[in-house]
Amino acid sequence: MAIDGRITCDVLFHDTDGTASLKVVSLEDSTEYTSGKVAIVTGTCGTTEVTVDAAPSSYSDASGSTVSFSSVSRVVLSASPHARAFQEGVSSDAPRLFSAGGQPACCNTDPSEQNDASWFVQTTAGTASYTIVLYGT
Repeated sequence: MAIDGRITCDVLFHDTDGTASLKVVSLEDSTEYTSGKVAIVTGTCGTTEVTVDAAPSSYSDASGSTVSFSSVSRVVLSASPHARAFQEGVSSDAPRLFSAGGQPACCNTDPSEQNDASWFVQTTAGTASYTIVLYGT
């Protein structure tokens, strides 16, 4: 599978005092990817964990082949009304991402964790629609 894409996180605020004073708050990262693997999984979750498998995933690439990761390095979650995504790992199973109102949340995975392991998506109450994007090798 050949890919060409990017993951971008951009924060920019202009903080003014109403006159001529201006303070700019900015943080930006944009990483371009021209190799690797990507998968997108959408679904509905509740308070019981939904498993998003990474090896193999439930996503097929452009050629129709199932995407199977040996390592997942970036994850993006979008959920409405809200959900969290986490990975069972060596050191912790604490939530890694939280999304509310469809706003995407992005994280890098910890190299000491099991980066090919499944991700889990769930809400703290009710149900939610989610989209999770996995990027890796």
